[in-house]
Amino acid sequence: MSVVTIVGITVIAAFLAVLLRRYHPEYSMAIGVITGAVVLILLLSQLAPVLGRLQALLRSASLPEEYGIILFKALGISLLAQLSSDACRDAGENAMAEKAELAGKVFLLILALPLFEKVAELAVRLMNGGEAG
Repeated sequence: MSVVTIVGITVIAAFLAVLLRRYHPEYSMAIGVITGAVVLILLLSQLAPVLGRLQALLRSASLPEEYGIILFKALGISLLAQLSSDACRDAGENAMAEKAELAGKVFLLILALPLFEKVAELAVRLMNGGEAG
């Protein structure tokens, strides 16, 4: 899979969406959503080598694997929020697109909360001279 393939898929889908928009706007939107999902799936299939490298980096840095899991969950949330936001904008629903983006940001904050807690615990320990606090 190459970038040329993905660009080709998106250009053909955009062309079809423009052709259909005049007489069947619902099909035009469906093409956009389906194309977005297909491209997302194709891109996710390309992430296997990246996952392996990231796991190796986390192991070499002696970081818990939990951090890598949080990173990829955050990536998934970001991609899904962007996909849904773009689909809403394609449908002319800018307000819904903003809500989808807001939901993604809130879920990212919820996902990152355990990391914030660990950083705060570390800061307290450092301020107490390294004692468990």
